[in-house]
Amino acid sequence: MANKNEITNTPNKSKKKKSKSTGFFYLLVIFIASLLLVALAFVYKGLKEDATSSSQTNDPSSSESADASKFSFYFNLLNPFGEKPDASEPKVEASLKTGQQASDEFLPPMKTFIDEKELSSSFNEALFDDISSRTNIDTGHSTLDKDVIYIYQSHSREAFLPYLKNVNEPEEAFHSKANVTLVGKMLGKALERRGIGSTVNSTDNIQELNSRGMNYGSSYLVAGEQVKAAIQDNPDLEVFIDIHRDSLRKDSTTVNVNGNDYARILFIVGTGHKEFKKNLAFAKELQLQLDTKYPNLSKGILEKDKSQGNGVYNQNLAANAIIVEIGGVDNTVDELYLSVEALADVLSDNYWHE
Repeated sequence: MANKNEITNTPNKSKKKKSKSTGFFYLLVIFIASLLLVALAFVYKGLKEDATSSSQTNDPSSSESADASKFSFYFNLLNPFGEKPDASEPKVEASLKTGQQASDEFLPPMKTFIDEKELSSSFNEALFDDISSRTNIDTGHSTLDKDVIYIYQSHSREAFLPYLKNVNEPEEAFHSKANVTLVGKMLGKALERRGIGSTVNSTDNIQELNSRGMNYGSSYLVAGEQVKAAIQDNPDLEVFIDIHRDSLRKDSTTVNVNGNDYARILFIVGTGHKEFKKNLAFAKELQLQLDTKYPNLSKGILEKDKSQGNGVYNQNLAANAIIVEIGGVDNTVDELYLSVEALADVLSDNYWHE
């Protein structure tokens, strides 16, 4: 027969063990909650300092490096076990992930575009024509009399400072002639030389907006009307490239590849519509080919939703539709030309083989 004391002590011991386990559990919960509070305090402090510094300086180079540093800090803070981002995701430089203002978010008054700046002595439209009039490249293919790629410029007056007299600021780099429409023409010629028929729309959209009493924010609406009309007129069109230039300075928009300076390329995909994954897949194909043939030429693929700008960019009109930023405000015709040739190279490979 069991001792009376043993019968009495058994439940007491069980209660003590249960009490210890419960206490340890509560301590663990409190410890985890404390860690989260500390992490949130650091994030709040960083955001507060960022807001303060943003109000005190407009230096793009300092803000870019600070943003990149903060991105790394927040990633490590919220990812303490060192997990890496998905390698299958499209490459994009850290500075671009920080919400840096893009050209579609910059909405100056129409007067900024209409007041014409004086051209510098170094500008000659023939420069753009001559440099892209090289010998044909035999790819073994041809679209014959079919135009299959449509090239246009929603922000048609985005210009280049080396060709504007007494203009030094990116927000003033707009002109009716020394602008991205010349880059679009260069790309059209580069594709034609590779046997790919192209339609280049060089419409002055600022003039169109002004004549209709519309503001700069309606640029994509007007460009979209033109794209729709082109699709209706030519069912053979398969690829749609909207050419822009960046507003960043030269150190961010230029790279040396094999001893030559190129204007850097950035792909932009709008995620503000249901079919954006098709556009993204197309951009990924071009990105992969550029990385293989011209390392570091591309900054990567920037995805933007409607909270970050237009968010659609007329890419809902076709699967193979993207924005391509070529260079920035400080790039020259020689640098732009090399990048246009590289882009035409991968567009040609993609069209014939993908």
